Amino acid sequence: MRNFLAVILAIIAGITASFGLVSWKLSELIHQPEPIQAILGSGPGAEEFKAAVPGAVGNLATDTTGIAVVDDALKQAISEVSARIVSHEEFDAAWSESLEQTRLGWLDDITGLRERLEAGESFPENSTEAQLVLQLGPVTDLTLSMIEDAVAEATADLPGVEAPSLQLDGESETSVATSIPPVSFLTAEQVVIVEEVMTLWPATLALAAMIFVMALVVASWGSRWIVWLVTGLVSAVCGAAAKLGYMWMQNIVLQRTEDDPNLILVRALLDTVESWANPQLLVMVAVAIGMALLGILGGFISANRRRS
Repeated sequence: MRNFLAVILAIIAGITASFGLVSWKLSELIHQPEPIQAILGSGPGAEEFKAAVPGAVGNLATDTTGIAVVDDALKQAISEVSARIVSHEEFDAAWSESLEQTRLGWLDDITGLRERLEAGESFPENSTEAQLVLQLGPVTDLTLSMIEDAVAEATADLPGVEAPSLQLDGESETSVATSIPPVSFLTAEQVVIVEEVMTLWPATLALAAMIFVMALVVASWGSRWIVWLVTGLVSAVCGAAAKLGYMWMQNIVLQRTEDDPNLILVRALLDTVESWANPQLLVMVAVAIGMALLGILGGFISANRRRS
């Protein structure tokens, strides 16, 4: 009976520890500016995401003036200029500002939703208010500034011709809505709850450690290796489940945005985050497997002692 209870506690400890570790990394990603800048702002993984930005910026010019011919010409001009924007000396600063605006904007949205929930308001299950919106305002402004400079230079010697001032007014014209997370994966209310629970990761990890120690105390002297084995196996399974869950969410998002002109940007975002998460999940699974192997080793030692 003691060993059975120890196994139950070990399972709970493994699940709790895995949730705490994942919450820790996600909480850092969401609530601190440095991880986002490191993942999406620089490094090999960010290059694919940056390469998709020019097309998205060009799409923002759709229906800017309401005149089809002018809008097509403006979109083409913005696309051509934005294709060179990545190498512009001011791009890194604009891109960094866009990432920070995106992060803070999403947190503001979640805070607003939480206040409405606390006030007793409910949201429909298909509400997209908790989904991520990419803020490309600084990058768009830099692109338009480059176009203005190019037009001003081309018309400098033409008498009576003034260079136009190009602006995309309004947040809706400088943002790209995504389906992250999809409502079939997490509703708006669930996103608010998960975001709040993630901030409790220190308490979650402390609780996991306490439960693990309790399992060791409850188990009989010669069977404590079972606690190590079960906790390690459960943690490894949870790490694999987190990987499969992200892949499932990724497929849902890509299916929902299949006809979206900004699909390449969303795909690049998901791929970049995946390239950041994979090594950390592998480390988590490797440590869990190592813990399970320690349990197996302890089992062999315990069996040999009983024989002797």
